[in-house]
Amino acid sequence: MRVRYTRVRGDGEPAAAEALALAAEALLRLGERPEPEGAGDEERLRAALERAAREAGAAEPRELAEAALERLWREGWIERIGGRGELRLAARPELLKLAALRAWRALLPEARLQGGTWPRPGVRGPHEPHGPERPWRWGEPLTLDPAATLKAWLPKGELTADELRVREGEGGRRRAVALLLDCSHSMVLYGADRFGPAKRLALALHHGLGREGSRFQVVCFHDVAEAVPPERLPFLSAQPAHTNTAAALEEARTWLRRQGDVERRALLVTDGRPTAVPLPGGRVYKNAWGRDPVIERATLAAAARLRRSGAELDVYLLSDEDAVFERVRELAGSARGRAYRVDPGRLGRRVLTDLMRPSR
Repeated sequence: MRVRYTRVRGDGEPAAAEALALAAEALLRLGERPEPEGAGDEERLRAALERAAREAGAAEPRELAEAALERLWREGWIERIGGRGELRLAARPELLKLAALRAWRALLPEARLQGGTWPRPGVRGPHEPHGPERPWRWGEPLTLDPAATLKAWLPKGELTADELRVREGEGGRRRAVALLLDCSHSMVLYGADRFGPAKRLALALHHGLGREGSRFQVVCFHDVAEAVPPERLPFLSAQPAHTNTAAALEEARTWLRRQGDVERRALLVTDGRPTAVPLPGGRVYKNAWGRDPVIERATLAAAARLRRSGAELDVYLLSDEDAVFERVRELAGSARGRAYRVDPGRLGRRVLTDLMRPSR
């Protein structure tokens, strides 16, 4: 999706809607190419805004990028999080929702996940709202609990998104999906853009699965594996690190086990074989040269534990190397899952199509 920016204020500052659209476009492209090591999120965002403005045909892309960044801060669409040692940026709900919606529409314009918010036969779902009350989340259907919303609104006298309340369905959400995203350095090397499509897939699933009432979690793995909160998804980047697939499978298993009586699925997106595994005491064993039996055994064991916990595993390989695909098939087989070799440009459509098929 391309946007041209023509309406600019007299002082050269873009209007709020145009700054928001430019930022959403820049965030979709952020991280799709190698970046300077140690670059901060604000520096990365500024460069992405300038590229987006240049591609949109702006006469002064650098000036437009600076003005748009200043507008993002003033409107509160981005914020700093973290402690003194590591200040990172997070997207506020308005910006996150727009970026995720654009990613969804770009991957599959007419996408409708099978069944919507209604359960399939034999599957419990959120169709009887008798569960606990909770705040409404951006991107979800506006199926509000009127009494709870009024109770939250009346003391303040002003209705905002923070006062909107919904109730969980009696049977919980219909399914829980964990996306295991390879964030190792090889995802942006060798002249191929693998990480960009994978990150846009994460944003698209955040929108699509949230809209249908499913739970969704992204796990970014490199030397270690870490769960990624939604507001950090647009700022994900590949790290100069190894591929700790075993840690990602364990992180997904832990999260999926906490989701209750729902369909559980894990989607692993990677471009190569595992090159690291966790060791007792928080240490990490790494070996990027050839097949390592220690790494292979630990990774296959983690996949088997994931299957025993009741979760399905689908593995998507963004590489055409036959030897790597054989290792990926072995990994999927240990979890009784499926392995696919996918072109990065078709990753999103393939994953969304597979999510439409019934669980085994």
